[in-house]
Amino acid sequence: MFVRVAIQIPSAKTFLYAVPGTFAPFVAVGKRVVCPFGKRRVTGFIVAVMPEAVCDRDVREILDLPDPEPLFDEEDLAFYKWIAGYYLYPPGKVLGEILPGGIDVKSDRWFRLAETPPATDRHLSFTQQELLKLLAPCPQGLSLNRLRRASGKNDLYADIRRLEAAGLVVSEERLNRPAVRVKKERWAGLTSAVPPEMRLTTKQAALVALLRERGDAPVRNLKALFSNAADFLRSLKEKDVIRLYEKEVFRGPGSPPKIGGNGNGIVLNAAQTAVLGDIRECISARRFSPCLLHGVTGSGKTEIYLQAIAEVLKGEGGAIYLVPEIALTAQLLARICGRFPEREIAVLHSGISRSARYDQWKRIRRGEVRVVVGARSALFAPVRNLRLVIVDEEHDPSYKQDDRLRYNARDLALVRGRLSQATVLLGSATPAIQTYFHAAEGRYRLLNLPARIDDRPLPRVEVVDLRTARDEQGRTPLLSRPLVAAIRETLADGKQTLLFLNRRGFHTFLLCPDCGHVFACPNCEIALTHHAAAGVLKCHHCDFAAKAAPLCPKCLGQRVRSYGAGTERVEEEAKRLFPEARIARMDSDTTSRKGDAERILRGLDRREIDILVGTQMITKGHDFPEITLVGVVAADASLNIPDFRAAERTFQILTQVSGRGGRGDQPGRVVIQTFNPGHYAIVRAQNHDYEGFYSDEIPLRRELGYPPFSRLIGIHFSSLKKEGKQAVREIGREARDLTEALAGGKADVIGPAESPLARLRGRYRWQLLLRGKESGPLHLLAQKLLERAERDGLEIQVDVDPVNFM
Repeated sequence: MFVRVAIQIPSAKTFLYAVPGTFAPFVAVGKRVVCPFGKRRVTGFIVAVMPEAVCDRDVREILDLPDPEPLFDEEDLAFYKWIAGYYLYPPGKVLGEILPGGIDVKSDRWFRLAETPPATDRHLSFTQQELLKLLAPCPQGLSLNRLRRASGKNDLYADIRRLEAAGLVVSEERLNRPAVRVKKERWAGLTSAVPPEMRLTTKQAALVALLRERGDAPVRNLKALFSNAADFLRSLKEKDVIRLYEKEVFRGPGSPPKIGGNGNGIVLNAAQTAVLGDIRECISARRFSPCLLHGVTGSGKTEIYLQAIAEVLKGEGGAIYLVPEIALTAQLLARICGRFPEREIAVLHSGISRSARYDQWKRIRRGEVRVVVGARSALFAPVRNLRLVIVDEEHDPSYKQDDRLRYNARDLALVRGRLSQATVLLGSATPAIQTYFHAAEGRYRLLNLPARIDDRPLPRVEVVDLRTARDEQGRTPLLSRPLVAAIRETLADGKQTLLFLNRRGFHTFLLCPDCGHVFACPNCEIALTHHAAAGVLKCHHCDFAAKAAPLCPKCLGQRVRSYGAGTERVEEEAKRLFPEARIARMDSDTTSRKGDAERILRGLDRREIDILVGTQMITKGHDFPEITLVGVVAADASLNIPDFRAAERTFQILTQVSGRGGRGDQPGRVVIQTFNPGHYAIVRAQNHDYEGFYSDEIPLRRELGYPPFSRLIGIHFSSLKKEGKQAVREIGREARDLTEALAGGKADVIGPAESPLARLRGRYRWQLLLRGKESGPLHLLAQKLLERAERDGLEIQVDVDPVNFM
C-alpha cells in the first residue's frame, strides 16, 4: 500500500511513500504522517491512498501515524485543492495554514560529545573550543538551535563538521514533540453491582453511591469532594469495585461573554418575514444558492441570520457564521449562546489558544458541533452536512488575508457553498461593488431590508467643511464647534458618543521645523507614529520602536513638533474638553491583549463609558442602543490612498460608522468632518444612498477597466538590495512578451512600479499588476512568471484578486 503526502514546503508536488503492514489498516485521507524527507523527519498530510504504485526508484516508508482519526475528508480536500490552485499556493503549505497549528512533529539535529573521543592534538578554532565547552555539561546533547543561541552564532555548519570529522562530536536526528497534544484526564466508574457482603468504609460507600447516582466522574472532581480520595480509589480498584481510565478532555475558548441581550422573543416585521421565507426556500432546495442580503444598518439582519441557522439545525444540518473582526465575536457569541445549546457552538479565530482550536476542530469533524462562529479562518472548519454559510459585513476588507496564503474568505465562502451545495448568505448595508454587480446581473439572489426595525429613522448626518472651520487661534480644529456642541448635548441627555478616526497613536509623525527632518523608521520608508502616553515612536509595519527624542538628530534643533492626529490625540482632546465624561479608546493598541476588546465593549454595554474613541473596529456590526451621536473626525483619510476602491471604502466606512447611532428609542445624529464635502462618496453617505453611490461608481469602473469588469492578479517583489529593481524591470518585459504568447492579448500588464510603501522591514518593494477579462489566462501568466522569476535574490508573492495595494 502507498500514500501520497503533502508536505509544508514551497512546492506544488506531493510525495509517494510506502505504508508498512502495521499501519496499513489505519491509513486514510486526512491523517497526519511522520515521514523521512531528505535528512529530516517531518509531518505531512495524506492526500491519497493507493493499493499499489508504479515508480522507478525505492520508495521510503512512513514512520508514524499520529492521528486516530482524520483531520479532513475527501470533500474537505477538494476545497483545499481548489484553494491551492486558484491562489497559486503550494498544497502542503495550504494545509499548514488551514489546519490547527502546533500539531506538527518535526525533527531537529542534536549534538553531544563522543563517549570515547580520540586523542588528538589537532588545532581547534576558538569557536570549536566554545562548542565543546557548551556540550560538556550536557550528556544528552543540545539541539542545533540551542547551540546557535548559546554561542551567539548562526553559521556553525563548518565548525560542527570539523568536530564530527575529528570524532569529538556525534550528531543524530531527534523528533520534537508537537506543541499541541491531546489532553486526557483520569475518570472513575463502577465496574458492576457491589456484592452485599463486601465491607466498605463510610467514605467508600458514599463514593460508590455518588457514582451510582451520577455515573462516571473525573477523579479531580472526586478529590475535591473527598479527602484522601486517591487512597480509597486505589483500594476500591483493587477490590474491582471501580475502574480507573483516561478520557480525552476538550479545551474550549472559555465561557461566552455577557454583552447585550440574546434577542429571544423578537417578532419579525413584514420585510424580515419575506426575506426569511426566501432564505428558507433556498435552504430546503439543498442546492448552491448564493444570496445578497442588502439591509440598511439596524434593519435586523442578525436576527435573520439566527433564524436561518435555527432552520438549518432543525434539518440536522451545519452552519458557519463569519464576522470580519475578532472584536465582533464577543457580542455576537453572547447572543448566539443565548439562542442555541452551547455544546453545539464552536468559536474559531486567531485570538483563541491553539489547543482550544485543535480540540474544537476535532469536535466539529466528529459532528458534535454544528454551528461555527468566527473570523475568516472559521470558513475552513470541517462542518458536517454544511447547509448554510453566512458572511456578515461581506464588504469588509478584513476578509482578505494579506500575507502567506492571500485568500478572501468572502469569495471562498461562495466556492465552499458550491462544493457543498449549500446556501451562502452575504449580508451588508454597503455591499462590495462587485457583489452588488453580481446580484444586479442575476448571479446572486437579491434580498432587501430597506428600513430599520420598528421604522426607526436613520441617523441625521451633518457635514462640517474643515476648509472654513477655525478654532479660537485661527487653526483647523481637531474637533469642530458643531461636533463639540453635539457631544455636550449628548452628555446632557445621558447618552453615549462614538468618535471615529482611522489612525492610531497620538500624532502621525514628529518633524523638526528648522531643517524639515521627519523621524522615520530605519527599516521602512514611512514616518514613525508618536505615542505620547508612552513617550515612544513606533512603526506599525515592522514593530520598530524608539524613545521620542527631544533633539533633531540631523540639525540638533530643539523645536521638534508633532503633526497630524491619531486616536490617542483625539482621546486627550476629548478629555480636555469634557473633563466630567468617562472616556475610553478602542484601537489595536488598547486591544492587544486577550479580553481587552471584550472588556471595553462590556463597559459600553453597561453605560460605564460616555465617549468611545476608536478606529475601524468600532464601525463594524456593534449594536448599542444608547449610542445616539457618532462623530467622524477625518473623513478624508481613506479617500487619499492609492487604490481604485478608495471612494468605495470611504462610503462604506462612513455609512457603517453612521449606522452605529440611533439604534434605540432616541434618533441618532452623525457629524462628519471633511475637507472634501462635495465628493460623491461623502454626499451619498450623508444621504444613506447606496444605490446612488453604486450608480456613480460603476461607470468609472467600466471606463477604467477595473473589477467587476476585469480580474486582477498582483505580483509583489522585494529585495534586500536596491539593485533588485533591474531584475524586476526585466521580469516586466518578460511579462509583456508572455502576455501576447500565452493570453493572446486577453490580458495586460500594469507596471512594474515601486510600491507605495517602497521599503518595509528592511526590504525594497515593487509590484506588478496583471489585468484581464478571464482568470484562466491570468493564472497561466502568473504561474509562468513565478517559474522564471525565482532568481536575483528576489522574494516573490502572488496576490490573486488583490485588495491592498500598499
